[in-house]
Order: sequence, then C-alpha cells, then structure tokens
Amino acid sequence: MHTFDPKRAPANLDGPPSGYFLVVPPADIEDETDAIDLIKIGGLLREKWKLLLAMTLLGALIAGAVALEMRTVYRARAIVAPTAESQGGQGGLKKELGGIAELAGIDIGNGGGRKVEALAVLNSKGFVRDFIIKNDLLPILFAERWDAKSKTWAKTPPTMEIAVKRFMGRRTIDENTKSGLVTIDFVWYSPEIAAQWTNGMIDMINDRMRDTDVRTADNSLDYLNRELGNANGVELRQAIAHLIENQVDNKMVANVQRDYAYHFIDRAIPPETKSGPWRSLITAGGAVLGFMLGAVFVIVRRRTQRAAAASC
Repeated sequence: MHTFDPKRAPANLDGPPSGYFLVVPPADIEDETDAIDLIKIGGLLREKWKLLLAMTLLGALIAGAVALEMRTVYRARAIVAPTAESQGGQGGLKKELGGIAELAGIDIGNGGGRKVEALAVLNSKGFVRDFIIKNDLLPILFAERWDAKSKTWAKTPPTMEIAVKRFMGRRTIDENTKSGLVTIDFVWYSPEIAAQWTNGMIDMINDRMRDTDVRTADNSLDYLNRELGNANGVELRQAIAHLIENQVDNKMVANVQRDYAYHFIDRAIPPETKSGPWRSLITAGGAVLGFMLGAVFVIVRRRTQRAAAASC
C-alpha cells in the first residue's frame, strides 16, 4: 500500500507549469475541419468549372480518337466433346499379355488416354506452330509487316516463336471437368477467319490423332505378327491373335471415323456482333480521367499559390 511522503513531494506546486505539452483537439473539431476542407475544395472546383470542363472534353476526345483507331475484333466459338474410345475387350488381357502389349505399343489400361492426349496436344505450342505453318498464317497474323502486292515482308519477318505467342494470345480453351465439353474461342479482326481457324484447329487435331493411331496400329501389327510366329503355346497364340484383331479394328475405326478425337456440338460460325473494342466505354473512361486530372491540377495549383504567398 502506497502512502504519501512529504519529503518526496515536489518542492513547488504553485508555480507556472513547465516542460512540453501536446494539445489534442476534440474529435468533433477534426471532423468539422475536414468538412470545411471538403467545402473549400468543392467551392474551388466550382470556381474552376470551365477548366474542368475543358479537361473532361479533352480526355474524352483523346480517348475517343484512340478508340476509333482500334480495330474491331470478333469472337468465334466452338463447343466440342471428346469422342468415346472403344476398349475392344482388352482389359481381360492385361495380366496375361501386359508385357507383350506394352512392347507392341498397345494401351490395355483403363482408357481415357486419347482424351487427355488430345487436350494436351491442342494446348501445346507445337500444335499451334504446325497449324500456322500448314495454313501459311504468318502474312495474316502480321499483316502490318506483309506487302500483299510484292508478296514479301516490308519489315523484318516475324519469328515463329512470336507468331505462336500472338496466336495463343487470341485463343482460349476451356474444359468443363464435369461434362467433358471443351470450348474453343478465337478472337480476330475478321469474323470469317476467326470461325475458320476455330474449326480448323479441331479438324487438325482429329487428323493428327487419327494418323498417330494408324501408325501405332501398323507398328503394333508388325510386332505382334512376328511374336505370333515365334509363340509356341496355344493360349499365347490365341491371346496374341486377339490383340492383332483389336489392332485391326482400331485401325479400321481410325480410317473411317472423321471426328476421331473430338466431335462438334456447336461448330463455330462467323459472328455478327463485335467482341470489342467498346468505344463508348473507352470514351467515358477518358472523360472521367480528364476530369480527375483537372481536379488534381486545380487543387495542387491553389496549394502551391498559398504556400508561395505565405513564404513572402
């Protein structure tokens, strides 16, 4: 328990205060000061309304001019679904002929490999590069560098890496994991070209997957026929013959099935409505930006003038 000790008390409590003091204004005074500042700023902006109007119109004009220079683009969209794979009863041979099937390049697993592979190839840079080369798209992708009359490059020819980057920047691929549907969007200046390239990518992935499976089936048949000639056991020969039959069926399906990896749910058609740019929104944004810059200029200028007057 503390007690008062007269010896430790300050010698003089009646004199004037000494030391440092911090005056804290009440909260209502601060709020009133902020309100006064906002009122002053509002009055200043009303006073300079002509300058603000000029800045707003200037911002709108500049943004509108930029928007008019921007080329109109169109978005083509195609929706496809993976084509179902036929397993051909190969699952029952997994234990018995797993080694031979693997050497022959035959997948006797759980299936679904074509779906995963097709989507991976469709998203790959190599596929885009081959698509550009096959369809000779460089003059279209870089029309600003291409001289159509002389059929030569007016500027430095673009590299394939830059072309792939530009192409993939215009394309989006989205897979619905629940339904398995794949949506392909492509944005370009021409609606006809946008639709043509969107459908062309699906046609090309179908052709590529088909050709790959046909070559795989041919290689597998060559190997299995050699193994069949060297096999001694009856059961082994029957199993190999069954694998040969499956590969013949796979090759036949690949040769006759047009939509091999994907089939169209909704084929892309040339869009009639533009995807951008939205020139009215760009113009409005320019007007807002012009007004804000004008307001900042007015406020900063007034404070600079006051500071200069106070220093004199």
